[in-house]
Amino acid sequence: KLVCPYHQWTYELDGRLLFARDMGTDFKAADFGLQPVHCETVGGYIFINLSDAAPDFAPVRAMVEPYLAPHTLGETKVAFEMTIVEKGNWKLTWENNRECYHCAGSHPELCRTFPEAPGVTGVDAMDEPEIAEHWGRCEAAGLPSHFQIATDGQYRTARMPLLRDAVSFTMSGKAASKKPLSTNVLTPQIGTMLLFHYPTTWNHVLGDHATSFRVLPLGPNETEVTTKWLVHKDAVEGVDYTIDELTKVWIATNDQDRRIIEENQFGINSPAYKPGPYSPIHEGGVLQFVEWYCAFMEKRLKGERVPHLSQVA
Repeated sequence: KLVCPYHQWTYELDGRLLFARDMGTDFKAADFGLQPVHCETVGGYIFINLSDAAPDFAPVRAMVEPYLAPHTLGETKVAFEMTIVEKGNWKLTWENNRECYHCAGSHPELCRTFPEAPGVTGVDAMDEPEIAEHWGRCEAAGLPSHFQIATDGQYRTARMPLLRDAVSFTMSGKAASKKPLSTNVLTPQIGTMLLFHYPTTWNHVLGDHATSFRVLPLGPNETEVTTKWLVHKDAVEGVDYTIDELTKVWIATNDQDRRIIEENQFGINSPAYKPGPYSPIHEGGVLQFVEWYCAFMEKRLKGERVPHLSQVA
């Protein structure tokens, strides 16, 4: 049961109010259940929507499910979870994620395995022969891989290669877990399956583990980033994986991103700040995010009935 610690009102897991002490004879428990939310599950992930009338989820499912399904994320467990708070606006957090222009100077651990190629984080992957070759090899093995993006730009899937012989985000490039996520995906060097869904999540799904990130603005200058590392449900810590090897790269990368985002916010707050241009080579992904955000907000400014950003996650 769910019990409110304040007055001990008690709810069933479906939200129905079961017990409320001393509320009088006219009190109807059926009128005071928890607020329902729209909920969808896809490939082991749960998507919620806080709108009164949720938009059609079918297009999201149609794009995302084929990419997630082979990895059977419903058969995984959370091996480790961490939450950090960045002293920066959530848009800076997203812009930082949507490019690797900053990676060489900021992420020595990540750059052992993750390519800085603009096509990997941007929207022009189809122009790079190495990526196209990777897609062909993975597709031949039955893994959907080509770059796909929603017509409004809100979500995207693609499978991208890692550097050289790397198979995972570890310091050695070797698998972090001896037990693969799924027996359906045993092809070597499949790289990372990338999924983002604005405004709240980006994800990496590899052969041995998955890493899920949730972005939650706490205020104009604070953003909470929660990271979860998923391994096969039967993987044993200390036998199949160690927390240090599994998490070292992204713990370091998250902290490095926190620092540069906070420095970026500090600069933007300066009265001397003037915005400059984006790199057309390295920041195509940033431009795509900004275009999505501006298009979304423009509709609201014009008075169109669209949900708040907090309701489209």
